[in-house]
Amino acid sequence: MRGITFLFLFFTFLWANAQYKITQYTTSNGLPHDLCYGMIQDHKGYLWIGTDDGLVKYNGKDFKVFQIKDGLLSNYIIDICEISDSTFAIASWGGGMQLLQKDKILPNKTHQKSKINKIANLPKFLFAKGTGHQYHFYSKKNNTYSETIVSYYFDQTLIPTKDNIRNKTIKPQFDVIDNEVYLFNDVLFSNETLKGVYKVKDVNQVDRVFPFLKDTFINDIKKVTDTVFLAVTQNEILFFSDQKILEKKILPFQNSTIRKATVKGNRIVLVVQDNQDKSEEVIIWNREFNSFFYVDKKQLGSKQISDILIDKDENIWISVYGSGVFKLTQEKQFQITNDLQNNNVYDVVSLNTRLFFLTSSKIIGYDTKKQIKDSLLYEESLWKFDYVVKDTLFIHTKEKSKSGSVRKLWDIFVKTSNNEHLVFQDRTLSIRYGDNTIVVQKEDKSIKFISEGTIRKVVKKKDKIYSCTNKGLFVYNLNTLQLEKTYNTAIGILNDDIRDIAIDASKIYIATINGLSIVEKDRVINYNENIGLLSLNINCLLLDHHGVLWLGTQKGFSVFKKESFYSFYKNSKENSSYIQKIVEDKKQQIWLVGNNGSMKINNKIPFSPVSSPVLDIDKKENKFSVDVISFDDFEVVTEYKINKNQWEILQADILDLTKFQYGQYEVTFRTRSTNSNWNFSKKYTVENSAPWYKQWWSYTLVTLFISSLLTLIFYFRFKHIKERNELLRETIAYNENLQKELSEVRENVAQDFHDELGNKLAGITVLSGMMIEDEAFKNSIWYKQLFRINKDAQDLYFGIKDFIWSIDSKNDDLNELIYYLKDFGEELFSSTMTQFNSQIDVQELPVKLPYYWSRQLLLLFKEAMTNSFKYAEATICLFEVKYTKEQIVIIFSDNGKGFDIDNLKRKNGLINMEKRASKIHGKLEIDGSKGTKIKFIGHLL
Repeated sequence: MRGITFLFLFFTFLWANAQYKITQYTTSNGLPHDLCYGMIQDHKGYLWIGTDDGLVKYNGKDFKVFQIKDGLLSNYIIDICEISDSTFAIASWGGGMQLLQKDKILPNKTHQKSKINKIANLPKFLFAKGTGHQYHFYSKKNNTYSETIVSYYFDQTLIPTKDNIRNKTIKPQFDVIDNEVYLFNDVLFSNETLKGVYKVKDVNQVDRVFPFLKDTFINDIKKVTDTVFLAVTQNEILFFSDQKILEKKILPFQNSTIRKATVKGNRIVLVVQDNQDKSEEVIIWNREFNSFFYVDKKQLGSKQISDILIDKDENIWISVYGSGVFKLTQEKQFQITNDLQNNNVYDVVSLNTRLFFLTSSKIIGYDTKKQIKDSLLYEESLWKFDYVVKDTLFIHTKEKSKSGSVRKLWDIFVKTSNNEHLVFQDRTLSIRYGDNTIVVQKEDKSIKFISEGTIRKVVKKKDKIYSCTNKGLFVYNLNTLQLEKTYNTAIGILNDDIRDIAIDASKIYIATINGLSIVEKDRVINYNENIGLLSLNINCLLLDHHGVLWLGTQKGFSVFKKESFYSFYKNSKENSSYIQKIVEDKKQQIWLVGNNGSMKINNKIPFSPVSSPVLDIDKKENKFSVDVISFDDFEVVTEYKINKNQWEILQADILDLTKFQYGQYEVTFRTRSTNSNWNFSKKYTVENSAPWYKQWWSYTLVTLFISSLLTLIFYFRFKHIKERNELLRETIAYNENLQKELSEVRENVAQDFHDELGNKLAGITVLSGMMIEDEAFKNSIWYKQLFRINKDAQDLYFGIKDFIWSIDSKNDDLNELIYYLKDFGEELFSSTMTQFNSQIDVQELPVKLPYYWSRQLLLLFKEAMTNSFKYAEATICLFEVKYTKEQIVIIFSDNGKGFDIDNLKRKNGLINMEKRASKIHGKLEIDGSKGTKIKFIGHLL
């Protein structure tokens, strides 16, 4: 696997924008379990994730979890597919296929509780891959979802069968393309191999397709365009049509196998598995630039990849066995580079290929071409840069001492001044300004303009001078040397305290301490309320070469485009929250400086907003449930408007109009992130009508009837019932709280045992196992001791595993106990000549077992199965469970040699089983005359 590293380093320079921010989601974020499986994004935008502890619905903010308590037959959710609007098919390990409709689990009446690890929706049926060699067809005719199970065996071609021909059947992997099922080699879970690709026509027919691939092991297949397919083999990617191979891309993955591919547009996401340690890495290939991005396995928790999804916003989601889910967000335009952190940078100026940054005590120069830095340190307090004259950079200081000193940074002279600020200077014109004066020297003329207020900044644009003051904006004509125009609150701008301006061919953008004012001809447009800015106190402006306006504020920076503001990094600790200056250099890079250094943004491509959040609104009568789907990292704002009123922020997920005055209302919702446009809902109509019982005549009748009835007949009885109900309510609430606290304690104890003791025992088992396999230790005097440590650690680990399972309150469910014992029996007898069968007859689900039952029954029947495995010499064993009318009957029997209980020398095992049955007040019957039969009878109180 290390062999591919050089390839990625070689291609890195080709894809400058292909950088990804990686976000991990685990149980600490809200996932119910870190073992995650299949993922989909539905047509609304929700992300659905299967986990080892339920199904997850994720909107970008909250995880909604569906589990056994919600109607699932198993919490092990392996896959999910969307059937139609708000209807999904769920594939679970142990619960088979179940349907979810409008967030409600539908009862499973006809399907087997089988083990399914992948499911897909097709026009006429659902297709699922089950355990072993079984494949499930669920017919959608009349919405019956009747189930048919087939296997596939290979005899020169792939043939479906409903018979069990285990010596010939194989278990190919599948994918769905254009509503058709394609079968191919399963490289991950199967030791069998299948060459070529086959298409499933129906239950009884499979056809070979793409005959030119018949001698190739295909590990995955996808469609790239309408006419081009993609297939992956061990170390190459094939592009082909219906007729022939179009292109081969051989990738030098040494000692590795390409296991999976996910395609969207020009991006192909590959899962590559090391052939030795089976570790996996994710590689993102951009075909447009022929470049790669490499996600190291350590970033993904060094676990195997279960699924890859590219969502509608081009985010890449990776689910992992044991490390949760990872989101890879491609940082396109706004890939911000931080520099000079922990420095309060006052000012920045761009000069050719160099940037000069100003702090309170030094100038820092950065040559963007040579990628070098240098600096000058000053004793006096520096303030801001002035105009650059040829090879001289002027700096304004606060102190009057040492004014006029000249130093050199590279080939640039740096001159300090504490007198007037230099705005512009050439052979014929010089412009300077002080606290409240502007001095213009034009050829042999000199004129002084006296300002009414303190001057903040002076800008020269063509033949005009713009003076920003705390009394307004004053415009002077350089041709007439006269005051030409004044902009202040009298003509409609927001505030007289002007901090900065930006000018284009038709507009003047004015930054005030109360928002942004735009002057176009004689019209003033103001933006100061509910506009999306992080702060109305604007410090600086920049109009970039695309004509897009950038704003630096007291709380971050924003971009203004098409009458909308898009704001960034409000809560980032690494970036400056207080932006003091914005410039654009000759390489079309934006530089922002502030209280925590500098930030650089690539501005070659003009800013464009990201996708807007999605609104999912459920209206029930006069109540609205509003869910917002957004996988951005930016803040989302949701608002509503009633009739023609102002937009108001939606503070909760519910808008209830039932208490509004009687009448008709029109309601509209909208949502956006700080860097997206608004997404508007449709317009809803709500009518609040006065019910009959609120009419004047009904009030009179009801009042008279109720008052007389309650007064004469039910007064004392009502008082008595009220007191009794209050006592009963308190008792019920107290018992519920006790039960909830007990469940939480059991779950916490189980989790703590698993995390602490279980993990350490697993480590001892692995380490000691490695040592006893070492040839050097096999010949040493410590080999027996190490072998004993390894065996004891394994026994203790599995004993602790059963103990943890039994104390977890979720496992008090009878269904969980049944599947745990079935899995134990299937695994115990899988490598023997003994056939393990089971018969389950549980009519009522779910069945809650009393506390401590699950542990005693688990240990009792594990003892019975283990004894049969060791001593019975049986060919068939049977595990039976029956539950009727509060009675549980569990039987384990085999056709082995049996035993004579009176002549047994050691009866400890039987005695222990009887003790466990008596602890839960059950009856145990043991019969060894014809084989062995262990029967437990218990009654649920």
